[in-house]
Amino acid sequence: MKRNRLTILLGVAVIAFALLACDAGEIVALVSPTTPTPTRTPRPTFTPRPQFSPTPESSPTPEVTDTPLPTIAAPTRPPTAKPVVVAPKPTSPPPPPQPQLFHRDPGQGMCTTGSPVFEVKGRIKIGSTWAEGVHVIALDKAGKVVAQTNSWGELQLNPEWGVSCFQEKNLYNYQMDVSAGWFNGPLTLRLTKSATDLTPISTDEKLTFDATGGRYYIDWVK
Repeated sequence: MKRNRLTILLGVAVIAFALLACDAGEIVALVSPTTPTPTRTPRPTFTPRPQFSPTPESSPTPEVTDTPLPTIAAPTRPPTAKPVVVAPKPTSPPPPPQPQLFHRDPGQGMCTTGSPVFEVKGRIKIGSTWAEGVHVIALDKAGKVVAQTNSWGELQLNPEWGVSCFQEKNLYNYQMDVSAGWFNGPLTLRLTKSATDLTPISTDEKLTFDATGGRYYIDWVK
């Protein structure tokens, strides 16, 4: 009886010791400095995946149909154009020729008189004909008419003997006294259409007098 109790006690003691031994080992394992520290596993680096653009799908090849090709008509020749006859434009008549002007016959000029004479005289001819009715004027430098006259014809010619310094015998068919305005010179001698139409029909000649006077001989030809 006592042996059984002892056996039971020893068994209980062994079991208790075993339990204590297990608990002590776990406690020692927890507090032991040699216990390895758990390490973290590094996370892998994220590398983005390359993106690829989608390849466009090729368009399907059109199916061959049995539609007949259109018939091309033969080119037609355009009608021949008739030549257009252009009527020539009427040409305008040429402008009338400018009227020929009288011009001074060279070799004429001033002759002294030895007296206060302020005079202009000479001849007006068309070709070899003495021109009758040609209007002659003398203007001062302000454009004022100082004197004017008309030429006379061959039957009224006046001869001069030994008066002209250019010719011993001088025939003239116009004569003017310009003493009214010789001082406002130079004067302009001119042939005009008429006494009422002073349009020039000649070139202009300038006449200059001084206080001693003189006589101009001016011949006009056309």
